[in-house]
Amino acid sequence: MEERINSWNLAITYHGFTFTNLNYGVLGITVSDQEIQQLLNEAWLHTRKGTIHEQKAAIEALADTPLKLYTSQKELQSTQLVHIFSQIAPYVNANPVDAAIVEFRPDEASPFTFIDERAGAVLDSQAAMDEIMEMAASGQSGTYELKPTLIPPKVTRAELENTVALLTTIQTPVETGKQDSANRIHNIRLSFSKFNGKILKPGETFSFNNIVGPRTLKTGFAEAKEYAYGNLVDGVGGGVCQASTTLYQAAVTSGLSIVKRYPHSGKIGYTEMGQDATVYLTPDRNLDFQFKNTSAGDIYITAHVKQARTSSKKLVAEIKMYGIGLGDGVSYRLRSETVQTIPPPIEKKYEDDQTGLIVTYTDEEKLKTKAVEGYVVETYLEKIKNGVLVEQPKLISSDTFPPKAAVYYRGVTKRDF
Repeated sequence: MEERINSWNLAITYHGFTFTNLNYGVLGITVSDQEIQQLLNEAWLHTRKGTIHEQKAAIEALADTPLKLYTSQKELQSTQLVHIFSQIAPYVNANPVDAAIVEFRPDEASPFTFIDERAGAVLDSQAAMDEIMEMAASGQSGTYELKPTLIPPKVTRAELENTVALLTTIQTPVETGKQDSANRIHNIRLSFSKFNGKILKPGETFSFNNIVGPRTLKTGFAEAKEYAYGNLVDGVGGGVCQASTTLYQAAVTSGLSIVKRYPHSGKIGYTEMGQDATVYLTPDRNLDFQFKNTSAGDIYITAHVKQARTSSKKLVAEIKMYGIGLGDGVSYRLRSETVQTIPPPIEKKYEDDQTGLIVTYTDEEKLKTKAVEGYVVETYLEKIKNGVLVEQPKLISSDTFPPKAAVYYRGVTKRDF
């Protein structure tokens, strides 16, 4: 009997770690030979009372209700066990940790880094000690794995990832073959650098002119062709409108609200009519592009000029926006259609050639620019789910591009007949 008492051992473990090994000595439980003998006598007498039939019934009842006899320490709550659990509990108990966005790195392919969530735990020490004392009383050796109650975190990584889901990727082709292409590319990149990595808070309005600032040589912009009052002219900052146009398309297809947007006065080479957004900033004129974050979460913007996937010799201006997901398989796209063509004026326009290098005399003329038709273009926002149009397209703009008369050079010298 003494050998059986000394052989009881119980390891307290948690997630593969053993905190301690218990035995009766550690718990302060001792049993004398006299107590054991007394229990054996009680057990023997249990089926020896009464008549033979009563004794038989008592024996048969043991099959369903085994006899359990305890020493005088049956209700013992070991003070040593309480002490052990006071040391174990701080290692098991833990507050839950919410997932978090650690960093937004707009120049990386995967721009977000996270801290994963971790469940908390709270150990019911009293319940564990009660179970251990039951095992001690029954002589059940082995392992006791602690089973704390898990406390779920309030924010999981999956939930966070949905708040920074990719909403849209917009690319517009960048011209590389013209004389001023390098300057245009520089100006697009410089514009992009002003808002690459921008985080737009809910309710905040993005102003292109406020963020990019004046386009001057002093602010780092280069000379390149640009559209002004409907004409392609030499200026500082040519290419900036491609940056604003790409941003406009990204904002619209991210489901955001457009506050201010102006179209060019004619066709441009890097996108369809009706899908552009011109900007201009001088002391006496401010054409701005603005949009508002009408979503419930932050909007994250990345903007780069990069190599096109189709050719190593081609470049694209690319803007991506991230925020609360639009829904499984949901995206937006733009569609423009010309609803009216406006014929150009019949009357010619003339530009005097003061140099006489192209035409000399007043009765001479030479075509400078051809007449151009005008257009009325409607642009719609389409909601797509898994490749299928799921809602009636929404009209977001109706732009009129005025026709232009043909322009001719005309001489300024009268003939001497």
